[in-house]
Amino acid sequence: MTETETIAAAIDQFDEKKKKLKNAFDDLQAHRSLLSPSFDLSWSEIDSHFSSLQSSLLNRFRRLQSAATCPESERIKASAADTTEAPLLWPELRTYCEKMDGKGLGKYMIDNSKKRLSINQELPEAIRCSANPAALVMDAIEGSYHCSPSSSSSSSARTFDGTRIFVLLLEALIEINANLTNDLRERARTLAFDWKSKIGNKPSEALGFLHLVAVFELGSVFKIEELVDYIFLISKHKQATTICKKLGLDKTRIASLIQKFLHTGRLLVAIRFINEFEMTDRFKPVSILKTSLKNSREAAKRVCAEGNYSVKAQNEAIDKELSALRAVIKVVKEKSLESDFIQERLEECVQELEKQKAQRRRDTKLASSANPQQPQQKLDKKRPRVANGVTTDYNLTVQPLSQLQPLLPNPSHGLQVNPYGLVNSIRPGVTVPYGNSLSLYGSVPAPALASQPVYYEQQQAANGGYGLPPQYNPPYYPH
Repeated sequence: MTETETIAAAIDQFDEKKKKLKNAFDDLQAHRSLLSPSFDLSWSEIDSHFSSLQSSLLNRFRRLQSAATCPESERIKASAADTTEAPLLWPELRTYCEKMDGKGLGKYMIDNSKKRLSINQELPEAIRCSANPAALVMDAIEGSYHCSPSSSSSSSARTFDGTRIFVLLLEALIEINANLTNDLRERARTLAFDWKSKIGNKPSEALGFLHLVAVFELGSVFKIEELVDYIFLISKHKQATTICKKLGLDKTRIASLIQKFLHTGRLLVAIRFINEFEMTDRFKPVSILKTSLKNSREAAKRVCAEGNYSVKAQNEAIDKELSALRAVIKVVKEKSLESDFIQERLEECVQELEKQKAQRRRDTKLASSANPQQPQQKLDKKRPRVANGVTTDYNLTVQPLSQLQPLLPNPSHGLQVNPYGLVNSIRPGVTVPYGNSLSLYGSVPAPALASQPVYYEQQQAANGGYGLPPQYNPPYYPH
């Protein structure tokens, strides 16, 4: 199969893959109660984004096919016309930019804020078509910043949509070597002080404010400590590191930020900053990832305890661990840490947790159909009790004494019955997904959550470590 045929086959699968994505999105929506309140992405927005990509890929592929059969002279002409051949899904964007109608651009984007993902694909190129990108963006923000919400949307929703649109505009501008006149910087300065007064503890407002400060080079106007505090507030956003670089924060400030992330449990954020600013000589990503996994297990145990070990609480605990494991897998892949982590074991743990959750869902449905008169809300609270009175999850496995597993898992044995191969010590051989109120580590107390940093090279323990004795290491990374 030639390269052209391979590309054609991949494009033909686009609709099928989009259908699978839709099914996955529907499954995600079914668990909406577990998502962040700020998660408001709609399928129409995702569909619009991928339709835009599909259209763009098809056009490029057709040009590639025609170029393969054209003489060299015609190929040069075709390549010169590339920028005009691709159809625009949002031609109004370019019209507003070419006319330098910033107020119209801002209003248009806010009115279409639900489709901002698709619009953002064309926004950077559209802004480049303007005579003065910086002035255009400033006009757009100023023209919409104090506008009243429309009757079809609440004040808070409109304000939030407006802030996100302002961020998109400033993001597009941050990549351009814009001409910043004194007049523009003064207008931005006035707007920044007003914006700063609205931040409070709202990350979305802090994100917009920091973009404005970074784009219009206003770092010297504000106290550096204030800016660093706002960066901490928006640290989960991928733009945080770009803003730090644009503001010119030195290594000392970045190191202080990383330490704050570590002490407040934002371990994966810390790893992103460590790698972006090349500070692996001072902070150890592998140690931080291991601490993150340990903390996620402790958090899962607390969720179960606080939820009285109901099915809902156990599902929530599994979701937390799945999220942590997937985040670690992503970092392991991106940063090539396979030599320090056994990626296959991490992925097996994800599969095992997903199986447990699916099995629990099936058990709940069976219990519901077997007791049609029983209110659904009581099902989560009904759990059998073992002989000694300790409450456990109904989905437990009792093994014969001859088949008892060791209390602490041997990595060479692979996965055990539950994700971490841990055995409940209150009844030998009884394994439960998250156990009962006893420690996840059986009769041995679990190591305390790291209140002191365990991620610095100079503080590594003599036993190998990263602040964790070898016997506590779960089976997905080597001792």
